[in-house]
Amino acid sequence: MYSKLLRNPEFLKIWVAQITSQLATNLLNFALIIRVYELAANTRYANIAVSLLILAFGVPSIIFAVLAGAYVDHWDRKKVLIVTNIVRAVLVLGFLIFSSNLLMIYLIVFAVSVFSQFFTPAEGAALPKLVKKSELVSANSLFLFTLYGSFVVGYSLAGPIISLWGPDSVYWVTSISFVVASVLCISLPNLRAKLEYRDLRQVNKEVFSTIHHNFVRIIKNPSLILPIANLTIAQAMLGVIAVLAPAIAILVFNQSLAAVSYKIVVPAALGMVVGAILVGTIFKSTSKTKLINIGISIASLMLIGLSFVPKLNGLMYFGVIVAGIALVLGVSNGLVSVSAQTLLQLNSTDETRGKIFGTLNMMMNIAAIVPVFLAGVTADLISPLSVLTISGVLIGLYGIFQYRIFNRLQLKST
Repeated sequence: MYSKLLRNPEFLKIWVAQITSQLATNLLNFALIIRVYELAANTRYANIAVSLLILAFGVPSIIFAVLAGAYVDHWDRKKVLIVTNIVRAVLVLGFLIFSSNLLMIYLIVFAVSVFSQFFTPAEGAALPKLVKKSELVSANSLFLFTLYGSFVVGYSLAGPIISLWGPDSVYWVTSISFVVASVLCISLPNLRAKLEYRDLRQVNKEVFSTIHHNFVRIIKNPSLILPIANLTIAQAMLGVIAVLAPAIAILVFNQSLAAVSYKIVVPAALGMVVGAILVGTIFKSTSKTKLINIGISIASLMLIGLSFVPKLNGLMYFGVIVAGIALVLGVSNGLVSVSAQTLLQLNSTDETRGKIFGTLNMMMNIAAIVPVFLAGVTADLISPLSVLTISGVLIGLYGIFQYRIFNRLQLKST
């Protein structure tokens, strides 16, 4: 299925550019989570500091993602791909200078994330111009696989790189990766959109009008709002775990997250990949509402279980137990997110699907901000393990409520 694609040099260039840029982003994310926690570790606000970092990554997608997609349709996408990677490569080197300044770290992260909002739609829009229509599904499949895979590899490599060569080495690797992605894009063919040039103020007006129209349509339609709620929970759960991960590593293993990432982060990331694969293979014909209910139930139990793990310290294979819980938690996230996305596709029309998914991304990030920030605040006020227990209970209660709603609505789910 992929043999023709892999013989297409133009596809290979943009695919490898995606791999290197995604790896760079995930390496950077994980390294900065560790760095920010270390900088704030001796204060009462260590977990809040990590929350603010996650928000600095996420807020630009709320402000700029939809607008960036509209602008890219009126610009030369090849230039967008080249420029965004070069700018990100330069910005990342700023961490070498300001690695001990929290405010500057947040500002640089925000700037890097802003440029990432332009790279992603330019890359997605370029793909149909580089492959045949009959190969588009396979091309998107490879892109989705490497999106998940880069998360696993990036988060897996960050800890060992920091442990072996220090935190600055990650910034050099990230910057070089962005440069490689830019060089690969230089030799791509013309990717200029065929749209006539239009005043960007008019584009802005149309975009905001579309956002409002789709927002009203979504909140009035339970068959759309419920899958979006589940995608938001999956996104928020990732954010909460990312915020608490450095503190959990110390509480559970009495070691830094960089030293024990293979026991917590790597299994969770692998679990997400496994969950996504299960939905697309073994559970392909299974009701997606049923898979969501199962995933929510498992996530609730695993979060509560993880909060009690320190009591098991001293048992044989303690590390394996923690890794197993993290793996299953990742699987539950994959079950929920992939099934919810499939539900959205099944319960929306072809004419509205693109607009709905564009608005979805913005709504999902807005909704996920609150639990991510509250997790950091609550962890500093009470304890990270208490936050895990509270999160598990709340997700479990939501699962019970949702189970009843799903049964009442009987959504198209297979």
